[in-house]
Parts: sequence; structure tokens; C-alpha cells
Amino acid sequence: MDELYEVLLVDDGTRWHTGVVVGAETDLLVRAGRSVPVWGSRAGLEHHAQQQGLELSSELPDEIDLDLGGWLAHGQPQPSIEDVSELWHLLLDDPVLGRPLRGELVEEAYDDLVEEDPDWFERHGGLARSRLSTAVTSLRSALISR
Repeated sequence: MDELYEVLLVDDGTRWHTGVVVGAETDLLVRAGRSVPVWGSRAGLEHHAQQQGLELSSELPDEIDLDLGGWLAHGQPQPSIEDVSELWHLLLDDPVLGRPLRGELVEEAYDDLVEEDPDWFERHGGLARSRLSTAVTSLRSALISR
């Protein structure tokens, strides 16, 4: 049985519960066709997990700010590298949302992000901000409330 991890998506004061299915090769956002379902409470996510035959993890969820505190939209303030990494990991393996995060330059930025390069923002911040912003815009358009 695949395990479903809860993720709290935060966007401009709104908080949604969604899930990521953790598999052997990739971690994928829960999908309903082309949409990414989100719920207003954990109970909705729990019900969905039961219907899909998924085991919902009891671990505390990650909370991911889709705008990284304003950095994606305005370039300031600079978020923590851990917050950038959480957002990146959420989107990376998605076959549609992860497209902007592919390519040689972006993959180099990802490798440095994982290694927590102290000069990461200076070296990769502009490119990463642009690509993450594109991916987040796609995610926002794919979200549907359940």
C-alpha cells in the first residue's frame, strides 16, 4: 500500500491540505485528472486516502508557502534555503508542474540547493525564482477545492 503524506499549502493567507504519494522512484502530488485536489481540513484528505486505498501518514505535515514569503513575486525577502527546497521537491517530480524545473542549468541549481551551497541565492536565485514562479503559477491553476 502506498503512503500518502499530508502537505499544507499556504497561499496568500489561505491554507489547504493536500497529499503527496511517496513511491519507490518519485513522490507525486495527488491528482484528479489534470487537477490537484485540496481540502479545507485533514478530514477531507483522510476520506480521500481511504477511498483510494492509501495509508495516510501520521507524521506532521510540511507547510509550504507557495510564494515563499513574497520572494517569488517580488524577490524579497529572501527565504531560507530549506523553504525553497521544500517547494522545489513538491513540484519536481510532477510530470506537468515540474517541467520548468528541468534542464541542465536548473538541474545544477537543484544539486547546489540539495547541498545547501551558502552562495546559492547569488549563483542561482534569479533562474530558480523564475522557474519556480512558472511552476507555482501552473500549480495554482490546477488546484481544485473538494
